[in-house]
Amino acid sequence: MTSKQFIAGARCPQCQAEDRIRLCRDPAREWIECVACGYESENPGEPEHPQADAEAATETGIVRFAPKP
Repeated sequence: MTSKQFIAGARCPQCQAEDRIRLCRDPAREWIECVACGYESENPGEPEHPQADAEAATETGIVRFAPKP
């Protein structure tokens, strides 16, 4: 089963629509998608380049919080 959660204040990197990005999860993968233009990005939580991801996070407005161990 896929869970979908909108991300408040997030802006789509493709169409720049605000509050149209949602985080989607199922047992096999995690991705974000824009309901306005159909933009999709796989695995938003594991960046290949952490510094580039920090810059992208300010552009899209996505912030990830990790639970305390």
